[in-house]
Amino acid sequence: MSRIIKLYGPRDIRYESYNPPALGSHDVLVRSLIGAISSGTESAWYFGTDPQMDPGFQPVRFEHAGFPRMLGYEKVAKIIAMGASVQGLHAGQRVIARFGHGEEYVVPASKATPVPDDITNEQAILSVLMCVTTHGIRRSRLSLGEDVMITGAGPLGLLTVIAARQAGASRIIVSDLYEKKLNIARQFGADETYNPDDGPVAERIMDAHGPGCIDVAFECTSSYKALTDATMVLRRNGRVCVISQLKGAYPEYPVFGMDFHLGELEMISSDGGWDATKHARWYFNAIRRGVIKQIESMITHRIHFDEVEKGFDLLEHHPDDVVKIIVDY
Repeated sequence: MSRIIKLYGPRDIRYESYNPPALGSHDVLVRSLIGAISSGTESAWYFGTDPQMDPGFQPVRFEHAGFPRMLGYEKVAKIIAMGASVQGLHAGQRVIARFGHGEEYVVPASKATPVPDDITNEQAILSVLMCVTTHGIRRSRLSLGEDVMITGAGPLGLLTVIAARQAGASRIIVSDLYEKKLNIARQFGADETYNPDDGPVAERIMDAHGPGCIDVAFECTSSYKALTDATMVLRRNGRVCVISQLKGAYPEYPVFGMDFHLGELEMISSDGGWDATKHARWYFNAIRRGVIKQIESMITHRIHFDEVEKGFDLLEHHPDDVVKIIVDY
């Protein structure tokens, strides 16, 4: 008998018994090694801030929020059984898979990405979010030598720093409310960092580099105010890519105001990732070559599967100290 976690409503997490279904011929049964808590999407469901939970929300591409639902999507697991037609994988092999908080789960073999022996579990699990950020980089059409601003130095923002540097960004500027995260951003390759508590971010960047100093901005905070900062510093015909889903009530900030209109700015949304197999090959090779270094340093906390609610408590009450939380099984 295995266990999974389901969310029955905001702040209502329950552990439930789970009998994995019979394996299909192209499925694998995996046992979790480590997971992670998403400080963006997953937390929005837990704290009840996801826009889909607003009764006034009018969905077009998806339905209103429904409960109960599983939380989580980042997992490194070990294969313990395989369907009869599965090829290229073997029992005992570590894989990256996307499923919620649970001890065992059945996933399609095509969605299980093998982890090489020389890659740690911690390096491997960060590839899931890295796939999200590199997808944003690809959609933004970031070109060699362009200057970049990243709003937010949480997990998405920090991984965007790494991906933007690998894509050829010239100057990378990062803003965030917490110095611990800004320190890690500098470690990962940010050239300049700004804390909104020290004064208006957009004005300070323009004071230092002049108006229109940024070619491409990446919004990684879920904040409309941060998105406004990003649009203010863009050059004419600049691009802003929204990687972190915007949350909360629609703001008074003029995101689509005169700066957006007169600057002929381009707004790009980015949701999910790209080809997981190709991404993993690039990511693992970048670690081997030393191009991506000490990525695990963004992991600040570890909790056990039995205490997942503690992770959300940390995110709520210690946002200055938490970057990435790992769940051990």
